[in-house]
Amino acid sequence: MMNQGHTSNRLFALAVLIGGASYGCVSPVVKIAYHHGFSASDVTAGQFYYAMIILWVISLIAAKGKLSFRGISPMDIWRMIALGLLGTGTAIFYYRALTVLPAWLAIILLFQFSWITFVIDYLVRRKIPTHWQWYGIVLIVLGTVLANIHTQATQHLSIVGMVEGVLSGVSYALFLYINGSLKAQISPFLRAAMITTVSSIAVSCIYVPSVEVFVAARQGMWVYGMLIGLLSQAIPTSLFAIGIPRVGGSAAAILSSSELPVAVILSALILHEQVDVIAWLGVLLIIIGIVVGQRQQRYGMKWSE
Repeated sequence: MMNQGHTSNRLFALAVLIGGASYGCVSPVVKIAYHHGFSASDVTAGQFYYAMIILWVISLIAAKGKLSFRGISPMDIWRMIALGLLGTGTAIFYYRALTVLPAWLAIILLFQFSWITFVIDYLVRRKIPTHWQWYGIVLIVLGTVLANIHTQATQHLSIVGMVEGVLSGVSYALFLYINGSLKAQISPFLRAAMITTVSSIAVSCIYVPSVEVFVAARQGMWVYGMLIGLLSQAIPTSLFAIGIPRVGGSAAAILSSSELPVAVILSALILHEQVDVIAWLGVLLIIIGIVVGQRQQRYGMKWSE
């Protein structure tokens, strides 16, 4: 029984790990969509619309056509609304940053969520960071500064784009923090479908649907929208809904860091962006900082076994 429990815990951890890696595949696809003439609004709206359709279909199939909402408390409803809005905010800020920044740098700015979670924890629970967490914060900030200093020395970067990149990290940190407290006893696919539906409504209020949306779809945006919807919403949201409540928000911060190396590697291989040794050192410091910063956290599982 104990071995089964450990195996189960590892599977939940693997779900979060794959969810993070799935996010890492998004930025190259978004950049390719931009290259083919589609805008940030096309990409943002498309990903949520297609993801919403995919997730509701999966939910109906998994429930054999009989969806049940009985395990949802009023507080869970508010949390899912918050998660949907935060998901929209993360996508809008991140995709706007991608229009003016290299994909690998945009993902590094997004990854500031890894120390922002400590700030949120202090503001919410007045929990002062431990020594290990301070070490982690220093390493993450140092890695970010290292990558940015080198990039600023070799090319001009948009200040607005960099601010948007950091804001995407703030939004994502809040998303992970609230996701870890969601206890709705419903199918993870249904939970993801409901969260994505909130995101779709929110993005429709910001980017009001028009004839241009349908024109973009006919010009091929549906392909990118479907792919981005799967990689950024359907797959990670479902896997996070399965894994994060079991491993906890702190462990999720480490496991979802798989997004960073995946995004940087794909940026170099697919987009042919120049990622030199100094930038890779910055990425390595950020990942080490995430692991160090979470060293004294309770993950809900025994990592040493």
